[in-house]
Amino acid sequence: MTYLVRKISRAKWEPREELGIDAISADAVTSDLRTSGNCLSLWEYTKAADEKELREIALALATNPDNDRIDKIDLAWIEKDAALKEKIAFERSEGKTIVSHLREKHVDAVRLDVTKISMLASLFASSIREYNRFHRFTRNQVKKIISEAIENKQVAIEKLPKKIQEQLTLNKA
Repeated sequence: MTYLVRKISRAKWEPREELGIDAISADAVTSDLRTSGNCLSLWEYTKAADEKELREIALALATNPDNDRIDKIDLAWIEKDAALKEKIAFERSEGKTIVSHLREKHVDAVRLDVTKISMLASLFASSIREYNRFHRFTRNQVKKIISEAIENKQVAIEKLPKKIQEQLTLNKA
């Protein structure tokens, strides 16, 4: 089975009493499912509940060249087949990460409109709330993932943004 993984803010997906038990907050949609050019960036994996694959996604996200700090990473995933049943289309695109072998794991949901984003929001909400398909990597775990990737020669420390390098070396002093 293929899964689509997205970085989220876990708290935004909790049911809100004032909205109703099944409602999805607008903050979850407008923040965590923010599109660009009617596309939504996702990472594709075959065993998303697998810790190793989730760590790879966290590494890909943490080594985005635009990052300036190491932070916790909350991931959520949905079944790709469920999205395809809703007529959501996907295209391969190169992921924005310095880890070259992970770039190919990236896909975009394309030609999205409000109806399709709403459907993706429903799929993510159901996946998180009913199936517990989410995982949190703490800031320290993310640091460890990056450090291990450097030790294993997956990541060259000099390719990381300077601020990320500083945060990693501060721990070693």
